[in-house]
Amino acid sequence: MSKRSDAKKARRKKRLAARGPRWNPDVADDSLVVDEVITSRGWEFDLENSNDEMVTWYFPPSGISTDDEAIETVTRIWLTTEEEWHVIFVGAGADGIDYVFSAEALLEHLEAIERYRAGDPVPDFE
Repeated sequence: MSKRSDAKKARRKKRLAARGPRWNPDVADDSLVVDEVITSRGWEFDLENSNDEMVTWYFPPSGISTDDEAIETVTRIWLTTEEEWHVIFVGAGADGIDYVFSAEALLEHLEAIERYRAGDPVPDFE
């Protein structure tokens, strides 16, 4: 990468870090509530994997080590511009299921999501 590309990438990261999950003013206040709840419970905002179309958090206690880059190494939550909350569980491969929630449903099921560890039966969200 050139110095110019590195500088541009650094500026973008700095800008995204300043905005954090409050990236889209059109998203209802639910995103701010969810951000406050999940970060207070140990979820970390993932600046590296967040962009203009989505923001993401991961749950460090769920982490595993693997050399397979197709395997998700942490349980992850992300919010899209369509105001959908997605969850993918640690250990999921390329064919892993992407669970979609409303903000309210995500918070309702958060405890079960946090308890999940690689290899466990997937929680029943009904």
